[in-house]
Amino acid sequence: MALTPSGARGEGTTRLLWMAGFAGVAFLVLLSRLYHLQVLRGDEYRLRAEENFVKELRVPADRGLVLDRNRKVLVDSRPSYDVVLIPYFCGKGCDEVVSRLATLLSFSFDEEERVREHLRTARGLLRFRPYTVKVDISRDELDVIEANRIELSGAVDVLPTPHRSYRHGVWASHLLGYMNEVGPEELGKLNAEIEKAGGDVQPYQARDFVGRRGLEKRYEKELRGVDGTQRVVVDARGNAMRESDLIPEDQRFEPSYPGNNLVLSLDWRLQEFAEKTFPATAGSVLAMDARTGFILALVDRPAVDPNKLAGRITRAELAEIRADPLQPELFRAIQQHYHPGSTFKVVTAMAALEEGTLRPGGTVYCPGRYTLGGHSWRCDKESGHGYVDLEHALGASCDVFFYSLGDRMGTDKIAKWGSLLGLGKPTGLDLQGEIPGVMPDEAWHDARQPGGHQHGMSLNIAIGQGDVNVTPLQQLVLYGAIATGKVWRPQVVLRIEDPRGEVVKEFAPEVRATLPVKPETREAVMKGLLATVNEPFGTAWGVRIKDVVMAGKTGTAQVVKLGAKRLKASQIPYFQRDHAWFAAFAPADDPEIVVVVLNEHSGFGSSNAAPTAAALVKKWLELQEEDARRREGVQRPAAAPPPAAPAPPPPALPGKAEKPARAGAGLPPGGRRGA
Repeated sequence: MALTPSGARGEGTTRLLWMAGFAGVAFLVLLSRLYHLQVLRGDEYRLRAEENFVKELRVPADRGLVLDRNRKVLVDSRPSYDVVLIPYFCGKGCDEVVSRLATLLSFSFDEEERVREHLRTARGLLRFRPYTVKVDISRDELDVIEANRIELSGAVDVLPTPHRSYRHGVWASHLLGYMNEVGPEELGKLNAEIEKAGGDVQPYQARDFVGRRGLEKRYEKELRGVDGTQRVVVDARGNAMRESDLIPEDQRFEPSYPGNNLVLSLDWRLQEFAEKTFPATAGSVLAMDARTGFILALVDRPAVDPNKLAGRITRAELAEIRADPLQPELFRAIQQHYHPGSTFKVVTAMAALEEGTLRPGGTVYCPGRYTLGGHSWRCDKESGHGYVDLEHALGASCDVFFYSLGDRMGTDKIAKWGSLLGLGKPTGLDLQGEIPGVMPDEAWHDARQPGGHQHGMSLNIAIGQGDVNVTPLQQLVLYGAIATGKVWRPQVVLRIEDPRGEVVKEFAPEVRATLPVKPETREAVMKGLLATVNEPFGTAWGVRIKDVVMAGKTGTAQVVKLGAKRLKASQIPYFQRDHAWFAAFAPADDPEIVVVVLNEHSGFGSSNAAPTAAALVKKWLELQEEDARRREGVQRPAAAPPPAAPAPPPPALPGKAEKPARAGAGLPPGGRRGA
């Protein structure tokens, strides 16, 4: 059947409509794809296109300085070099480049595998970003890389990078802390926290370093700077091209900005003296300004050089450090507690006076041992002290006197006053990891000891043994409270400054509480602490300081029970020897400095801790006088006499004996000067 003209036209129209529809759909698909590429992912592809010829290199920022109170630099950054690899620019030859790098830089198997794993997993924009393959290379390694540039193509760069420098090695290293590399899991966590907090804080990148302990960790946010960027025009292989106008001049370099500085309360002159004077293998020395609660010196042994921990350390070296029985990574001042020994007797004394167990002037007879039930507790003086009052009991450290008080008071009353005086809880130092120590009461023993609390436990606690444990920092705060009547929150950062030296934040002294005892109680305890140092019967009589009245208390803390036979220290294994304590403050009538010394496994506090403390007290007072003379010398030229009259001779500087604060004026009743 033949088609009519009208039928032919209808079929042509249908075909035309189908073709138009097909073209329309194709156009819509093309338009949709263009929308996806140009609008939805336009920025990403624009960036990829630009990075085909622009290589961005990070300019790492200097971390903030750490300075002492006199602005002596303790921690800064030293120049060093890191090797980075940009996966995109090595193309299909990445395996060859990594093998060559591994040979030139003596990669370990793990180091090489880590680089290869990154190359295998790098996708999208990660292929254009520099990946740090080795940090802090040596000068020889730098020369080797530069000599083999051609073989490594433009994929490898050497970037100047500041690395942390701890100028004094192990000194104060526990306090200062150290830095090391961010782990893969930690990287995601840190950046998630940054994103959650908002603001303009830069995210961390793979193989960045972060503060690990001490001040480096606590003030990571303040110390960390802002990295800059350098943009370089490169060819397809990543090699830098000659001058080009592809990048506007003002976009080629964005400078980095250093982090803020920490100004510490440490006086490095005193710190250095303490480090050199302290003879211990293990232990702590702490000095605090009695008027503010700021730390003046902090020695903690043993320790690991933070430069080693932050730099090139092998797994074998790290394993050796962690296997050391002396635990050099342990921050003893705040992370380890010890029996306080006889230094705790001040707590027992204040508790007994406040509870009415001991009357002012009351005495106890010491025959050399104390018997309760079928058990005897011996005194340090086997022949006994005879009748002693509190002044003599503290000064001579008579155990029987305090056994008697413990027997009459019981554990709960001692624990009550120990807790009120700050024991069994952190001091509030602004560093992570501080432990609370142990101030046990009867309920504590019932929950932890087989058979529960026994009355005889109160006798051991009364002399600082049993289950009572304190940190060296708690001892410092306790004796600072006895010295001044104020329970300070110890602090070590005076202020935070920006890189120009402008103050960002300043920390004021902070009193957490006042000594919770009556003035007459403190006065009675002070007599005993003065007698310890300044009376011939005192256990620290041998370390008294000429023209300075110091108050203090010795302590010898038993580590293990060695039986009735007394042995020389050389006959006892190191880890079974007693700990030596001494806590002191001076001048006694107007305290300026509080010092606590713990010499682990060394024997007696009088001979193995007190000399170090006395030396520090003397050194600090000398430094104060030197500073005063220096200030006077600076100020004196401005106050010139009138020209008409002859200048009077300069007044003679007062000698130490002429200064009432150094000669013991205004001592509490009963405070006597040493001979």
